[in-house]
Amino acid sequence: MVEAPDDAIVSELPDGTIIGWNDAAARLYGYAADEVLNRSISLIVPTDRSAETEANLKRIARGESIAPYETFRLHKDGSPVEVSLSVSPIRGPSGELTGATEVARGVSDVRRTERSLEERQQLFNTSQDLIMITDARGYVVQISPSCQAILGYRPEEMIGHLCTMFLHPDYLESSREEVRALRRGERPKLSDNRCLHKDGHEVWLSWLGNWSEQTKRFFFIGRDMKEVRRAQESLRESERLARDIVETSLDAFTQTDETGTILSWNSQAEKLFGWRREEAIGRNAIDLFVAGSERENVNAALQRFLKSGEDRLTNPRREIVARRRDGQEFRAELSVTALRRRRGLLFNSFYRDLTDKIAADERIRHAEKMEAIGQLTGGVAHDFNNILTVITGTIGILAEAVAAEPQLAVIAKMIDEAAGRGAELTQHLLAFARKQPLQPRETDVNSLIIEAAKLLRPTLGEHIQIESTFEDESCVATVDPSQLTTAILNLALNARDAMPDGGKLIVETGATYLDEVYASANDIPPGHYVLIALSDTGTGIPPHLLARVFEPFFTSKEPGKGTGLGLAMVYGFIKQSAGHIKIYSEQGHGTTVKMYLPPGDAAAVACEVAAPAPIVGGCETVLVVEDDRLVRDYVLTQLHSLGYVTLQAADAAEAIAIINSGKPFDLLFTDVIMPGKMNGRQLADEVLKSRPDLRVVYTSGYTENAIIHHGRLDSGVLLLAKPYRKSDLARIIRKALSS
Repeated sequence: MVEAPDDAIVSELPDGTIIGWNDAAARLYGYAADEVLNRSISLIVPTDRSAETEANLKRIARGESIAPYETFRLHKDGSPVEVSLSVSPIRGPSGELTGATEVARGVSDVRRTERSLEERQQLFNTSQDLIMITDARGYVVQISPSCQAILGYRPEEMIGHLCTMFLHPDYLESSREEVRALRRGERPKLSDNRCLHKDGHEVWLSWLGNWSEQTKRFFFIGRDMKEVRRAQESLRESERLARDIVETSLDAFTQTDETGTILSWNSQAEKLFGWRREEAIGRNAIDLFVAGSERENVNAALQRFLKSGEDRLTNPRREIVARRRDGQEFRAELSVTALRRRRGLLFNSFYRDLTDKIAADERIRHAEKMEAIGQLTGGVAHDFNNILTVITGTIGILAEAVAAEPQLAVIAKMIDEAAGRGAELTQHLLAFARKQPLQPRETDVNSLIIEAAKLLRPTLGEHIQIESTFEDESCVATVDPSQLTTAILNLALNARDAMPDGGKLIVETGATYLDEVYASANDIPPGHYVLIALSDTGTGIPPHLLARVFEPFFTSKEPGKGTGLGLAMVYGFIKQSAGHIKIYSEQGHGTTVKMYLPPGDAAAVACEVAAPAPIVGGCETVLVVEDDRLVRDYVLTQLHSLGYVTLQAADAAEAIAIINSGKPFDLLFTDVIMPGKMNGRQLADEVLKSRPDLRVVYTSGYTENAIIHHGRLDSGVLLLAKPYRKSDLARIIRKALSS
């Protein structure tokens, strides 16, 4: 429709930004598409018509469609263009308003297409349909020459005769009633009638009719149903195609011919593969977006199917390795149907990115593995506890029996100490297995941390500074306080080991809300939680080890310097307490461990979260720099829903390339710690050299206090800590742009 040759079609966002411009628009207004895209519709609106355009946008925002009306637009050379204009809203998959479409035609063209008397006569003479004009009594006044081809009569043989001369007798009465209804001003649907050819055979005609009170004439058009049957066949063919599309509905759709040439390419394909529609159409699909390792197999499968002469693929669904425009490869699910037409085969193909599914499956496998390990360790610990019960229960008796023999008494003491260490080990195993007896109660975690800090200071040593930051005076969680203290001590000791040359340990508390998106990705219930975060300035955890840090007996320390049960115990305790734990770490920069615990009844008062401010978006352009693709896609989706235009980069190098290309943007939204030669702060410093007024928002898995005190950001910078809600993102972006 957008490429229709006659109508100028312009698509725009709700704020009037032009996003679509067809060839007819270029001819009507004089601008090429690249001259107007991403510019305001006011470019082609005369100054005295701006209020009209604003009113149209408001009506479209209310979901109204604007019927055709005549108005003026501006040509590129400044001359006015009189047009007939209609405006319709554009809606997204969920029914939300995403923009508007203006359809315009030059009024001069419309008037030229209004048939003059001579043009009407030409149409009358050349029409393949039967055009007939009768007087009020039904006598033929004028009839098109096509009557000879359709009914076998020459026009002069019919003029002056009643039109019923060629109607089948079975349809005379119903036809008379329909004509009477037309005369009364009604618009009945005229039935398809059997008519009689001059040679006697029957002809089916489908009729349209009208009565003119001014001329006292009936006007009829009859169409031979052979054409309708052809149209119905075409319709059925289109319906088969539509059903195939519905049956194999996935995200990205492409249509190719039997050579692999792309004929159709939807917007989801643009998003998935990175190629715009105009860039993809006409190119070979296999060469364009199938990974090199897959092309030979895909080509071979295509040739086998073409040689088979079949209409259906034996394996319509499969997984392939696809390739994006930037060269990144990913696994995709491919679903294909073949449609044999007169001009050859068509292939309707859908592609679904499996990256998220693979990640979700991996999370499930990891959770199942942790659960299996937990069951195993819990069983071992249970049996071992039974053994230790016997040992510890009898060692006292043996100690008394050998009290008079010093050498044996020393051995008995060693056995007792070993049994004690074994009991401690089983407690750690039970904690990981979530089978330790807990005594949860409403606990003020702030007070608990203050008391724990008294134990930590002599334990950690003077070379490590401890800093506590509390969001509120009291923050109450439902948790076993003794086990929470043990967990904090374990985390602090890990932090100490990561800072052999000294550093800082920051302990923070506060109230937070984990939304549905974050909760779904981490298999936890959404809702309010009490947050306890411990951050260190140590060596950090290598990325390849992060997924294993909670496994029991896994340790990166040297042999003899750790059991590998500290984090496993904390993990099991938090899970058993109906909480959640998350680690953010960058090698060489430090680690933040966040524990989320269910709030107690008093938490509604002690840690009350302020009512969320209204979510406000905008139309500015935001450059998003984030190395984690899933996080980047989440941010882009949220920004788009808020109305912002986005640019994206996976690291500082890509961001610099975008900036050097001259693409305009209003705000830099960047992760602090990223791979490559530049981190987020260094990227911002580089950009601010040439654009000192640029707004910058940082984001990180570390807490704000940890980031600032690590020396990576200055006081007063805008930092959005992960995880965050859409409202948090909207608030800080708006705050930065409005500052």
